[in-house]
Amino acid sequence: MKINFSSLRRIVFTIFLFFPAVFCLAATYYISPTGNDATGNGTIGNPWRTLFKATSTVTAGNIIHVNAGTYTETLQCNLAVGVSIEGAGRATTIIRSNITGQWSTLLQLNSGQNTNGNQRISGITIDGQYVSESNNKTWIGIWVTGRSNVLINDCSIINFRDRGVIFDGNNVTDPVTDPGNYATGNKFYNNTVLNSAAVTANYGSGMINIGGQQGMEIYGNTMIQNQRVAFKNGWPIKYWDNGWLRGCKIYNNTLTKAAYQGSYPGENSDWDFAIELFNIEGLEIYGNTIQGSIDLNYNRKGAYAFCAWIHNNIVGRSIANPNFESGIILEFRTEHILIEHNVFNNTSSGVQFNTRTVNQNGGYPNPGGGTPAGGFSYLLNNVIRNNLFSNIYQGNGVGTATGIAVISESGNDPQINGLDIYNNTIVAKAGDAPWIGIDFTSGENGNATNVNIRNNIVNGFNDRWLKGSSATNMSNVMVSHNNPFGNGNGNLPGWPGGNPANYTYTNNTYVNPQFISATDFNLQPTSPLIDIGVFVGTPFNGNGPDKGYVEFGAVILPITLIDFTVKENAGKNILNWNTASESNSSYFSIERSTDAQHYTAIGSIPASGNASSEIKYGFTDANPSTGINYYRLVLMDKDGKFEYSKIVSINNKAGNSIGIVRVDLSSASNTASMIINSSKSQTAHISIIDLSGRIILNAPVFLQKGNSAITKNIPAITKGIYYVRLFTTDETVVKNTFSTN
Repeated sequence: MKINFSSLRRIVFTIFLFFPAVFCLAATYYISPTGNDATGNGTIGNPWRTLFKATSTVTAGNIIHVNAGTYTETLQCNLAVGVSIEGAGRATTIIRSNITGQWSTLLQLNSGQNTNGNQRISGITIDGQYVSESNNKTWIGIWVTGRSNVLINDCSIINFRDRGVIFDGNNVTDPVTDPGNYATGNKFYNNTVLNSAAVTANYGSGMINIGGQQGMEIYGNTMIQNQRVAFKNGWPIKYWDNGWLRGCKIYNNTLTKAAYQGSYPGENSDWDFAIELFNIEGLEIYGNTIQGSIDLNYNRKGAYAFCAWIHNNIVGRSIANPNFESGIILEFRTEHILIEHNVFNNTSSGVQFNTRTVNQNGGYPNPGGGTPAGGFSYLLNNVIRNNLFSNIYQGNGVGTATGIAVISESGNDPQINGLDIYNNTIVAKAGDAPWIGIDFTSGENGNATNVNIRNNIVNGFNDRWLKGSSATNMSNVMVSHNNPFGNGNGNLPGWPGGNPANYTYTNNTYVNPQFISATDFNLQPTSPLIDIGVFVGTPFNGNGPDKGYVEFGAVILPITLIDFTVKENAGKNILNWNTASESNSSYFSIERSTDAQHYTAIGSIPASGNASSEIKYGFTDANPSTGINYYRLVLMDKDGKFEYSKIVSINNKAGNSIGIVRVDLSSASNTASMIINSSKSQTAHISIIDLSGRIILNAPVFLQKGNSAITKNIPAITKGIYYVRLFTTDETVVKNTFSTN
């Protein structure tokens, strides 16, 4: 038979374009306010009446469509693996829960750990009917246990007594050591969550609670918890089962916690937290607007470049809470954290490390036994740079009000090895200024080395802009090129216990920084702080770095960037971005990093110069590094001004961990015989599809490390080309094969 290979290529291309659709072929079942559970069959013409009936009936691979209307559910709905729920839209599709009792849940997704949920919940409003502490019904909206690849998007989750959503990735309750099992691929995005987190006499809960998650993404949500009386509002995002989170991202959300009304932290079990997470590795928090604090505990680097990377957030309130409220709180061990390009406004403290004694583990023992190097509160190689701390205030109540501080909750013995505080602007609130700008006063029994404080502006604190403890157990301390102004004691640092060993104090100035205004802390063109800083590894504009959180002119660049994305294709990373408008733009420099701290330019793309409509750009990184690659754009104009884009990242593997070695299809024996290679023992899924899009085989498989011989029964097939798709949660491999008999 003669084969036209040009036509074959077109067929193959069409199959690949069509593949997601044919793979996801599913039946759709319907519920309607006018449906009937007794006589309905779930078809569009004869729908059911309740979600309970649908979830009790519909099986994996199918969809429950909820028609517009208002529903009342009286029984817990258990959603099977592989079943999705889609509403007609959250504004018109409302499910009210009448389920009552402690831990009552409207929608349960419960499986053993390492289960591929492969499902979505979207387009609905669920209402737990909380009115007050004495008038409420359902405790929890959605509870996901053990499942991966569960997406919840474009929903409204409102009025649940205790928690809106729980994502629990493993079956260990409150693990104090690494549970070893993590759900992957879960996402919670574009949702609105209101009035669904409690504070009780014993605990505070979250609107979304996460534990045992790897790579989970929470983005584009509006989460507001300020509707209840004092000391009864929980926090927007909280850990579940002691956390254990790896590589998770929280970005582009609006998070609001009720203004804290206590006189000391933890009063009536309440705190000022908008985000509280335990046992984190590789966490990224960016692009959020947050009213309330970020509290992170047991912050380990693990296999990632950082324990947490917190950047480009707005933290604080437009009007200051009269009571004490924090910005970022880092408790116990914190290693390789990067906090940059944030704005903290109207907070009592900006960033504080809350340490305990060297041997105090907080209930989380060292996996290797004994005390880890540096202790359980070791602070290792942490960076705080290019942040604005504005209107830092004392406030009513207990707390260490300051810009940046290392605090000891017991023992006064923090252990610090590597702390860089660069290019921050820290401004106290007039009339309610704290005493100290950068505070090391709790370290008389501790030890600190390799501390660098450079290029900062610190303004308006009552006592000292920088202060140490009564016994200075610090060495290798560099304090240079800062500008303290308007602080007490002649703008000099205070070292009550004497200067640190190997102490350098040089090139600091004491002049009015000339901010644009009392609310705009950019520098005026005449500021004496322009170009006189010291190079600390980040790009600058002009003859040298400026002092303070932002380069002069860098934030007024007239280029409007709409989006910036990265994806992998055949081992190369494809970067795409587009602008809404440009004026006097020169070029885009593309920078890459493997640690999210040090960037190197890998190419440049000319900009359009001037444009009033959307312009699209692209760049290919043909040789990305193995592991996580971070990218940012430097947007340059023709006057030499610049600004940075957001940062995007992608994980590039060294090579496929799975491969299809051989496939034999036999119509004589109705079997598919395959040899599949895997770099590790893991579960996977395999599908076989013919040229018309018909699914011949769709089955899970278990792969051992090395080659696995797998045989599956298939229906009768004809001669021709077939496509084999093998996929795990991490990757997909497609191979074509022929049936010849």
